[in-house]
Amino acid sequence: MKLLALIAALLINSRLPPGGWRSARGFFRYSAWLQPRLMRLRAWDHGLGVALVLLPPLLPVAILQWSLGGALFGGVGLVLSVAALCFAFGGGEPLEAEVAAFTAAWRRGDTAAAASALKALAGGRDEPMAFEAMPEAAAGHLMLRARTRLFAPVFWFVLLGPVGAFGYRLAVLARAFGDCQDNAGPGYCGRATRLVAGLDWLPDRLMALTLALAGHFSAAWTVWESEAAAGAPRRLAETGMAALGVPLANAPRDLTADAVDDAYALLRRTVYVWLALVAAGVLLIIG
Repeated sequence: MKLLALIAALLINSRLPPGGWRSARGFFRYSAWLQPRLMRLRAWDHGLGVALVLLPPLLPVAILQWSLGGALFGGVGLVLSVAALCFAFGGGEPLEAEVAAFTAAWRRGDTAAAASALKALAGGRDEPMAFEAMPEAAAGHLMLRARTRLFAPVFWFVLLGPVGAFGYRLAVLARAFGDCQDNAGPGYCGRATRLVAGLDWLPDRLMALTLALAGHFSAAWTVWESEAAAGAPRRLAETGMAALGVPLANAPRDLTADAVDDAYALLRRTVYVWLALVAAGVLLIIG
């Protein structure tokens, strides 16, 4: 059932319009409504605030999964799984569209459009840089965006079912709310950031391994080992670049939009590896 839900969610998500029920706006409005009420109770600017933001929307999904997931011969669980995965994959444009927007703008020399597309790949963060440096940044951001919008949700779905994928996206949105609110408070922001970092720990390692399997294994493994002291985002991004055959470098590398296309192709192969692993697990359970 999980394999079927994954395949269905990947196909459906690629055809859904951006925004709507999958966007962050609803969660941000809810969090903005809840924040002053929790602040009056001194229950906001620490881990309890993060927990109280996450639990109300998460509990109904958990109750529905564990009470009705097997109803209608598993049909309720399948629908819930597909909906949770589509929500967890994010409310923006599909990764393929974001990559296409960047590569098209860069190839025609449109600096403003390329910068806008790079901002989307960076999750909305502005990063002013030279036009020639944009493809390297785009390829690195693509690796991290794929982790957050695809691989980590799939990992938590396989492990915990719909509540895992749904809960991961809620944690990401809770962190994003702290990032975009000047008055969110350092305690709330720090706890939300650490929560997402903890949830990313295992998916990062599995994604790095499968990137290596789908690309240049020895180069990717060497970079993963050598970048152990670096931050998790840089370590994963550089491992993905090494899997493409791009050597580790401290100076900007002379890359083109072809590197971004190659990074997306590598990620597609990595998705196939993950699906094959899920299928193998299903066969082992059945057998």
